[in-house]
Amino acid sequence: MIKTKTRIFNISSKNTSLNGSFKSQLSISLPDLSFHNKIENIYFSVQHAEIPNSFYVLNYTNNIIIINSVSYTIPVGNYNATTLITVFNTLLPSYSITYNSITNRYTFNNASVFTLSSLSSCKSIIGLGDSDQSAILNGSVYSLTLPYSVNFIPIPRINFKSNFFRFNNFNSNDNSNDLFLSIQNNTNPNSMVQYLNQTQIKFRVDDRNITNFIISICDDNGAFINFNNQDVYLTLQIDIEYIDVINNNLTFNDLVK
Repeated sequence: MIKTKTRIFNISSKNTSLNGSFKSQLSISLPDLSFHNKIENIYFSVQHAEIPNSFYVLNYTNNIIIINSVSYTIPVGNYNATTLITVFNTLLPSYSITYNSITNRYTFNNASVFTLSSLSSCKSIIGLGDSDQSAILNGSVYSLTLPYSVNFIPIPRINFKSNFFRFNNFNSNDNSNDLFLSIQNNTNPNSMVQYLNQTQIKFRVDDRNITNFIISICDDNGAFINFNNQDVYLTLQIDIEYIDVINNNLTFNDLVK
């Protein structure tokens, strides 16, 4: 007879973080699950998760702007189209930057010719695109209106990966196959993203030695998310199917005992 033993594990990034205040690479140690010598299957699932929306729109992955081959670092933080111009006024004092609320685009102006490099990591934020853009003379100044709208939308998905679980789930941006959970970021900054496993999805684990593993929490490009020292919480469920051997020679009194 096949029976199922279910165990719940509450884990968090408290005292498990391998990347300091980022809190997005967790070293997990679970108690030994080998309680029976006739284990048939082990299934892994995340029952619910609580993730702080404490990461920045501009962060360590997208805060560099390159103009005329010179790199400038934008302070990390949550910005909108207006507040980022305020930062640019300090960072690029010789430039005048304006924002058109109708087209949702930036225009850069300078007394000298300049080129914005597509190698700028903030290109998707400011609307630069994948090609270098050079200013053209407009009256007495060189002017460049960027080709695309600005984008201050935060990380849309929070991806959980593990070096232990290989469930062949696919992430197209970085071609990784170690994904085991992808959660929509559907809350405002400084609030809690909450996930509940309503479909009861679970994955079969091939390696029975499921006691020590690393969980990485990344964006779609595979970069670690910086939670700014705020903790992540997960509730894992492990279902163990095993064969319970019944001794047919037992008497009724033995079974009662």
